Amino acid sequence: MTWEQRLSKSDYIEFGYVNAKDKSDEDFSSIEKQAQRQIEAATNYFYNDHDFSNDWSKRVDAYKTAICEQVDFILETGITASYDGGDNFKSVSIGRLSLSPSVNPVDTTVNGVCKEASRILGRYGLLYRGVNDYAAKNK
Repeated sequence: MTWEQRLSKSDYIEFGYVNAKDKSDEDFSSIEKQAQRQIEAATNYFYNDHDFSNDWSKRVDAYKTAICEQVDFILETGITASYDGGDNFKSVSIGRLSLSPSVNPVDTTVNGVCKEASRILGRYGLLYRGVNDYAAKNK
């Protein structure tokens, strides 16, 4: 399966996102690729079975916006995979010293993507898990 980039750096900036605008094209492409992989997994690879270029423009924009949100999440947290959450501890106590993280970044994800991206994808039906026409016709 070949990888097709769905979000360009100019799209990212055009949608109003700025956290990655100063990244080199190579760095942006690398981060975007990881973000897109996570979004594709969350959408059950919807656009592998549907024509991205001819789909409903609002759904395509929502998909791209979700990738933007995931790019920003990766930049802010450094988390690029579900197993990349670092030490998953609730608290550590050594003598009188007690440490508790205020927020664990992994707690801010839903099915491997940030909550913002998940909300956007759900709004446009991209998280639907029912049987699609392609699966029904090609048993």
